Amino acid sequence: MSLSELATYDNTITASMLKTKLEAEGIPCFLTNEHFTNMMPIYYNMLGSGVRVMVPTDQLERAKEIAKIDAGQLTCPNCGSTNIQNETQRTTNKFKLALIGLLLALPIGNLLNNYTCQDCDHQFRK
Repeated sequence: MSLSELATYDNTITASMLKTKLEAEGIPCFLTNEHFTNMMPIYYNMLGSGVRVMVPTDQLERAKEIAKIDAGQLTCPNCGSTNIQNETQRTTNKFKLALIGLLLALPIGNLLNNYTCQDCDHQFRK
């Protein structure tokens, strides 16, 4: 049986909620990278980190419908708008992140998933 990644989350709780929902609908699934992501949260979205929800490839489309995962389209959880900007797209933030990363030798991968809705100014993480 071949497996496909349905979604990646920065915490086990959210991934487990999706896993429970899928299993209730009869789709077998499991989580990977739970322990590494919990022990090293600063490496989220780097080095293949993040809690991944894996499903059988032949049931991937049905799982996406159940999970209501759109093909890469982010929407604001506050107002539902698709006018979203990644915080690292702002020029000043790019400069600050590069400077912090160089001077302090810190991984900045977990900062790359901060978004702002351009319509209601709501800030959220993917």
